[in-house]
Amino acid sequence: MTNIPFYLEADVGRLVLDIPYARFMTPSGALTYWSSLCTDAMELASILHHYPHVRYEPLEPLYVCARAVASLDVHLVEDLSTHWTWRGVLCAAFLCSLRPEKQYRTYLLSAREHAPHGQWLIDLAIGEIDKSPIAAYAQHQECLRELRGVVEDIPAQRVPLRRGPQQRELSLLRSKAESIAQAYKLGGVVAARAAIDDSPWKPFL
Repeated sequence: MTNIPFYLEADVGRLVLDIPYARFMTPSGALTYWSSLCTDAMELASILHHYPHVRYEPLEPLYVCARAVASLDVHLVEDLSTHWTWRGVLCAAFLCSLRPEKQYRTYLLSAREHAPHGQWLIDLAIGEIDKSPIAAYAQHQECLRELRGVVEDIPAQRVPLRRGPQQRELSLLRSKAESIAQAYKLGGVVAARAAIDDSPWKPFL
């Protein structure tokens, strides 16, 4: 695991911050929310299957899940579980429950000790990855599997995530930041924008 996020924080934020992670802090809150998603999917199935050509606001939480699951990979799981505090861990564990793959298991286990609000959900996600029943969360597993089937049937809309600056690029970016700040002092926003456009910062903004 690295000390630097793989993807740009702004891109990851746009992808996952509409996921109501606070609902996942307790098993009861999560089960209520997941059950409501499954109910909406069943009652509005005829509309849901026309996504993305037809979008219906009450189904937006399911669209959010589908986009995030379609974009899930080891780099996103690592970023969320390492660089996004407990909120990111909750999002990562939820998404891994909807797309349980063995390659995500190590990241979830590593995040467990520093995410007291998410330990139950991490255990649930690992249970799904391992295909292991968890008696205490039998209803949750049943509901998640139903929700997983719903999400899998939604036409995939993967969101492209831009790679963030890596270690070798950070020192150069820091030095260029000083020249951008100087341009702002001398010429205001227009000058600063021109300096950014001519700098290595542009791909990251």
